[in-house]
Amino acid sequence: MFKSRWQVWFGSALIAAGAAALGWSLWVRNEAAVAQKQAREWLARAPAIHPAAAPRTAPAPLRRGDAIGELDIPRLHLSVMVLEGDDERTLRSGAGHIPGTALPPVRGNIGIAAHRDTWFRPLRFVKPNDRIALKTPAGVSRFTVSDIEIVPPTDVQALAPAPGRDLTLFTCYPFYYVGPAPQRFIVHAKADS
Repeated sequence: MFKSRWQVWFGSALIAAGAAALGWSLWVRNEAAVAQKQAREWLARAPAIHPAAAPRTAPAPLRRGDAIGELDIPRLHLSVMVLEGDDERTLRSGAGHIPGTALPPVRGNIGIAAHRDTWFRPLRFVKPNDRIALKTPAGVSRFTVSDIEIVPPTDVQALAPAPGRDLTLFTCYPFYYVGPAPQRFIVHAKADS
């Protein structure tokens, strides 16, 4: 009798834990879908920014979670909205623009990060010469993948401005690693002329 009570209790605990995990997963997915939809709607109605006609005053500072644009890699069927920030909450809702890196229409190294098990899962198939588009209110910037590297998480050189590094995508590596990944997968792309 003692054994059967314990088994019933343990089975009930497992069912409750599974239901809680499923509920949390559905809530996170819904939150991400809503954030992506709102960001797409924002981009569709955002006024175009023309670099030559841009105001001479400084633009309003971006806040964490503000929509920036849409990143698209057609060959990989990857399309994700890019939000300001690289914190956990932002990266659950979409790809994150790394603060301190460039943003169109300003030239420089644009840094974008996303989780390897959600938004950037298709990056495992990226190859040199793949095309990337970044649509913002400043227009569509087009890039071509130049190289791919795998580095330790302490290596931040990829964020440094360098000739031919106009867009850098970051995610954890290996893609199928369980837990905090020990390396970073970095995709460098240069702007098309």
